[in-house]
Amino acid sequence: MARTAKKAKTVKKAKTAKKPKRPLVQGYGSEPGFPISLAMRAGDFVFTSAQGDHGFDPADVVYDKKGLVVSDGNKLPPRSMADETRATLRYIEASLKEAGCTLADVVDTSVWLRDPRDFHEMNRAYGEFFTQNQPTRSIFRIDFMFDCRIEIKVTAYKPIAARKTRR
Repeated sequence: MARTAKKAKTVKKAKTAKKPKRPLVQGYGSEPGFPISLAMRAGDFVFTSAQGDHGFDPADVVYDKKGLVVSDGNKLPPRSMADETRATLRYIEASLKEAGCTLADVVDTSVWLRDPRDFHEMNRAYGEFFTQNQPTRSIFRIDFMFDCRIEIKVTAYKPIAARKTRR
């Protein structure tokens, strides 16, 4: 009889052990036509792909003989740098949400600008999204493959145990 009670106790312990609902490494979302995840959780960290307010379809991209992009088929109307920055951060926000995070969880950002003269306008719009505990940030000047003026990539920290599970 004592042996049976001991077995029941062991089984009960095994049932109450908590395991993460999602794997430690998991991708979220994808960009149509590209084999990437828009966000990737690796343990307690979430990394996003660089994202921008592109508005192009990979099927519409036209290349020259050297393989350089001549036209990316972008059909978005011209926008201010502030509007492109806000749209980009909303895309980032949506990607983070898929992984159970918010912009408040962001600890580091990388920003790529085509024209450094856009810095001040980008910086004002960026500041609207990060008002407290601003993440670290790196900014780079780059010639983009596609017709955009800004791309942003972030790293967020949110321990798996702190996430609420969706049902």
